[in-house]
Amino acid sequence: MKSTYNFMMDFLTKPHKLVEHTNGTHIYMKMMLVSGEIEEIDVFLRDDGNHHYVTSVDRKIMFSSGNELEERKALRQKIIDTFNELY
Repeated sequence: MKSTYNFMMDFLTKPHKLVEHTNGTHIYMKMMLVSGEIEEIDVFLRDDGNHHYVTSVDRKIMFSSGNELEERKALRQKIIDTFNELY
């Protein structure tokens, strides 16, 4: 049986899937990143085998520039990487 300490360390050092819904070629996931941020992603599976990702930061990217843009692009990639790790 895991101790409370081990449980908390596991909880704080790994990403967690909070919600997942799959409907045909569409996957929705809400996740908590290691940083504690709660983010969402929609993944659409295409006929050609590729994936189309729409993340919770995509709209914010359109209105960003400079360092803020780069930070949001990095967060977008982190969301995609975390999805691939959890799915």
